Amino acid sequence: MMDYQRLKQIANAPNEYEVWSDYLNDYVIDLAWSNDAKKIIAGTASGKVTLYDAETGKLLNEISAHQNGLMSIAVSPSKNIFVTTGQDATINMWNIDTLELLNNIASNSQWVNFVEWSKDGKYFTSSEGKVVRVFNEAGDIINTFDQHESTVCGIQWKQDSYVFATACYGGVRLFEVGREKDINFFEWSNSMLSLSWSPDGKFIGCGTQDSRVHFFPVPYENGSDFEMSGYNGKVKLMDWTTDSKYFLTNCWNEIVIWKFAGKSPQGQVPISINTHVERITQVSFQKNSACIASGDEMGFVFFHDTEKPSIKNIGTCLSQEISKLCWSPDGLNLAASTADGKLVIMRTPF
Repeated sequence: MMDYQRLKQIANAPNEYEVWSDYLNDYVIDLAWSNDAKKIIAGTASGKVTLYDAETGKLLNEISAHQNGLMSIAVSPSKNIFVTTGQDATINMWNIDTLELLNNIASNSQWVNFVEWSKDGKYFTSSEGKVVRVFNEAGDIINTFDQHESTVCGIQWKQDSYVFATACYGGVRLFEVGREKDINFFEWSNSMLSLSWSPDGKFIGCGTQDSRVHFFPVPYENGSDFEMSGYNGKVKLMDWTTDSKYFLTNCWNEIVIWKFAGKSPQGQVPISINTHVERITQVSFQKNSACIASGDEMGFVFFHDTEKPSIKNIGTCLSQEISKLCWSPDGLNLAASTADGKLVIMRTPF
């Protein structure tokens, strides 16, 4: 049951987890950490990218990265570079330390929705409408895949860094670097809104337009897919624990967690976390942990422990809609941003 008195206390209390904060005076679209967790990158709706010292909050640099607005930020897992995409038909590559522009890549799509790095950092993929392109770490084009029926809404790489999955209307496709066509097609006549591949490679989960989560076992056999229904809204937020034991989804103001330990969750009762009053806008697992951070439209940020459900209502309120949450690579800190441009670095309670 919702503890409204506790929510009121949290809303009126100072943020006990805050390390530092700043205002960017613009809607924060995306956040990303450097691999050593010493720097934090923030991108805003106007196309500006700001670099901070993550420990002190010192402003290190600020640039205009995209003319018509920024769409996403993605840091290479192996090098000191990051990629931004925007609404100006470009993909830009930057040096994290200096914000020097390393490569400017043109797109045929006005909006480049996002990019996704392979786990080893040798490749990254871009979502450009119905087209997905694969680049090497220098930004040279390796492959172009244009056989999607609709806008690609999700891309994720397998742990081997050679195969990746995409989702759009009609199903999920698997591609391999160097191949000209998809190597697998998991057909499903529905509009996919999101995609998340388990770290152990055994399941691909997709949120659908009709408020379900559809799962494809990998390797896939006809009829082996299954789904979870009963959601009271479209499922766009999904995440796995590093060990693939738990899979979480948003369900409006509820977090629903399915357990995948040893078998599929079919027939099981999910773990349900009902801390939020309004719609959840961000939710994800802490690295190497079953602990969760979530944020909502009212500005509340809560911390949860999947394996200790009795510990609840731990959090703070930032007063404006949470636009982005991003765990540091070491899992010790959480970056949170709001719709009115506030950036807060917090120590996690777990």
